[in-house]
Amino acid sequence: MKKEEFPTFLNQRPAIVFGRTGRELIIITIGLTLGYLVWQNLTNSLASSSILTNALKLIVAALFLAGALVVAFIKIATRPLEEWALVWVFYLFIPKVFIYMPTEEIVSPETQDKEEERETVQRRREEDDDDERR
Repeated sequence: MKKEEFPTFLNQRPAIVFGRTGRELIIITIGLTLGYLVWQNLTNSLASSSILTNALKLIVAALFLAGALVVAFIKIATRPLEEWALVWVFYLFIPKVFIYMPTEEIVSPETQDKEEERETVQRRREEDDDDERR
């Protein structure tokens, strides 16, 4: 009898480097890249090279990296933060109030006779109900 192997760990993502998944590595790389770009742009815009400007550049670049680390590692209700951001964007764009507007029905000659019969039967039922109430 042939032995079948069933895949295990289907809900786990494979670790690529340092025990991190591909998603986490991409988000951290984006944070590092944004931090570096901010550092370079602040270097070009702030001409002086004092300790205060270097500290400012470091703090702003670290904010981007910290934001990326938060997005990469924190999950709410087992869902990553980017999924919650997408849900929030969908919530912003869907209408909050729905107005019922019935569409007009196209009545063909064949169905018009049937519709008249239905109306007649409905009127008779209503009249019978009124007679019974009296």
